[in-house]
Amino acid sequence: MIALMPLIVVAQDITATLPVPAQKSGSLFRMASDSAKGKPVLLQPFYWVKTLIDSSAVATVDRSYIEQPKLPWSVELRTEFSQSAQKTTSGWSYEGVQYGTVTTRTDNGFSTSVGLWVGYRGYGFGLSKELTRGDGSSLSFGAMGGSFGINLRINSYRSRQPLLESEDFISPEESASATGDLDDPIHVRSLFIDGYYMLNGKHFSYAAAYDQSLIQRKSAGSVALGLMYYHSRVSYEQDSNWPVLFLMNGVGKLKFTQANVGVGYAYNWVPARGWLVSAQVMPMVAFFNQVHTYYYDIVDKDGYSALPKIREQMEDPDWNGEIVEDEGGWRVVDYADEKTNGSVRLNFDGRMSVSYNWSRWYLRVYGHYNRFTYKNGDDNGRWTDWKAYASLGFRF
Repeated sequence: MIALMPLIVVAQDITATLPVPAQKSGSLFRMASDSAKGKPVLLQPFYWVKTLIDSSAVATVDRSYIEQPKLPWSVELRTEFSQSAQKTTSGWSYEGVQYGTVTTRTDNGFSTSVGLWVGYRGYGFGLSKELTRGDGSSLSFGAMGGSFGINLRINSYRSRQPLLESEDFISPEESASATGDLDDPIHVRSLFIDGYYMLNGKHFSYAAAYDQSLIQRKSAGSVALGLMYYHSRVSYEQDSNWPVLFLMNGVGKLKFTQANVGVGYAYNWVPARGWLVSAQVMPMVAFFNQVHTYYYDIVDKDGYSALPKIREQMEDPDWNGEIVEDEGGWRVVDYADEKTNGSVRLNFDGRMSVSYNWSRWYLRVYGHYNRFTYKNGDDNGRWTDWKAYASLGFRF
């Protein structure tokens, strides 16, 4: 698996140690324009952007708290560990009577990768190589400033051996748990976008904690405002997966979308020169929570529903628990879909980093955890994602 490492965008200035007066955006643009004057025409846009990057992020900070490294370029060696998991639970009914629930659990396995990242003042590009059995891919981009952070991440994976669990309300002793073995895997894909704004951007640096393009010199905290968008798609509507669709009451594909808003707190602790321990905790409320459910029917080779044949086998007193298909096999066909808006949900976002800065080198250990939940009638689900990585960087 080849995955792009995060592209982190940060705007910064030349190192200084004394507080400076805030600069308006107009003066920053004038400064960028002045720097481009007299340069070759083809290089003027480059100098304009470079000066703007070098000036904007520290234009309003107290530089006794926040410092910028003199060396603008950096290269990082990163080792990343991650795992995404999806859980879906559906009430199971037979002829209108609900007998229990069926739960499917899928994940991409424990994924480990190693890669390189190189950039200027945080603008950069990275590439990583999957080292373990993790079945999936991840693409992520980011933008970070002293008081803001924006992240985009796309995760996708396939699960051929989901964990299937059944709970029987009438006969609890018949509840079971087993690992499936699917010819066609369950496909899971998720899009995640989040943005943060730190109210105390003058003394607290988000970038100092998560990319070392700025350096926090004194401890400081900030109330954090956050917005988060999440969209996930889970599908297993292939013909060979008809047993899973039958257990899930005909549900073969789910899409759920959430928009969240939250208020949390972040703190940068500087226990000694060069060290930084940063943590952020943010409860979030999903004010938009929509589930799009796709229903499918199981039909025989002539196009008639196979459900009567399934029920006939299940009602046989000598039934051994196995359902036998017709000689021509069964197919899965779609017949309906519906969108429902769910209730307000409580989600959670948390991240932490520990870093150390030398003059040219820096070391960072980072962890991030997200949890999203949804509910649609008798169906509900949860998606969790965690990531941790260690990064060794060199400035030049």
